[in-house]
Amino acid sequence: MLRSDFKKKISFLHLWLGLISGLVAFILGITGAIYAFADELKEICYQDRLYVQIPSDQQKLSLDLLVTKAQNALGKTHKISRAEISNKPGKTYMFRALKLNRDAFGYQGYYQYYYKAYINPYTGEVVKIENSKKEFFTIVLALHMNLLLGDKIGQQVVRYAVICFVLLLLSGIVLWWPKNKKAAKNSFSIKFKAKFKRLNYDLHNVLGFYAFAILFIISLTGLAWSFDLVSEQKSAIKSDSTQMGVAGLHAAIIAKTNNLSPQAAYLLYNFPAKKSGTVNVSAYQSTAHLYEKTQYRFDQFSGKLLQQGEPFEKLKPLGKLKALNYDLHTGSVMGFAGKFLACMAGLIAASLPVTGLLFYVNRKKAAPKRLLY
Repeated sequence: MLRSDFKKKISFLHLWLGLISGLVAFILGITGAIYAFADELKEICYQDRLYVQIPSDQQKLSLDLLVTKAQNALGKTHKISRAEISNKPGKTYMFRALKLNRDAFGYQGYYQYYYKAYINPYTGEVVKIENSKKEFFTIVLALHMNLLLGDKIGQQVVRYAVICFVLLLLSGIVLWWPKNKKAAKNSFSIKFKAKFKRLNYDLHNVLGFYAFAILFIISLTGLAWSFDLVSEQKSAIKSDSTQMGVAGLHAAIIAKTNNLSPQAAYLLYNFPAKKSGTVNVSAYQSTAHLYEKTQYRFDQFSGKLLQQGEPFEKLKPLGKLKALNYDLHTGSVMGFAGKFLACMAGLIAASLPVTGLLFYVNRKKAAPKRLLY
């Protein structure tokens, strides 16, 4: 009797949490499944802007010259804030100009402007100017992160919907848990030949069980990001603004970074937003995941190395967990197999509100006895 009453209360909680957060969970599941393979899809869809013919001498132009060409192409009103510099032969350099209004409501106001300039590093030719505000994967990511509503409203909605989803996962496991060995035999497989109501029930319960661990990790890592638990602490280190800038500064910084991280697959070169700010360079050891990186801070006037971060293997356990957060969230920590599992889990997450709603709508119809709480 106590067990029955407990399950009824859990069932009631599960139902209303699902009704409250179901639509958001559906959107997050679909967009998460798509974005899990965003890098691979971009390699296929954007070949013309990502790759160029390699000249015989393979000599790349100075980064300072390429920055100038990219800035001229984007216009003075769209200031470059970041460059993605690949060490892979034949890969273009990407220069990003981005300005956000985090207090704005809606997608259009949130992105004041967002452009990417793809530059041939051998010739300086502008390969593509992309209005990233209208680019498919940017829209998918914004839908995933804030439902196209902006951070002030949308991110809050997503945050609390994910909290509801975590509680849904936990309450769902309680409801799924078989009461005896006989019932357990029917709890791990879907009866595809059963009538619709039973099939729908199995799709909800069994798929939810198999995806539980992955969805739980994805939800917790998403919440860690949403609550700003894994972002880097602001550094007190500043550039010496009394100095004059040296010629060839960007090229000198890149040369120093490549000497310190000779095996880096690519570099993220962040330009300082303020006069006292530093040039922040992240050297990523692989294109497959983000946790293997070393970060450097340079004086924006002299190019002097001011700070060098620890590589992943030297981080403390908490630091490693923070560094792994994105890769755990997307499944890329396990390579292609992990992304596939994350993609499938996202599709299952999107299906759960649908099958749960169908079960709720048909709750008064006759059902197998084992479905009753």
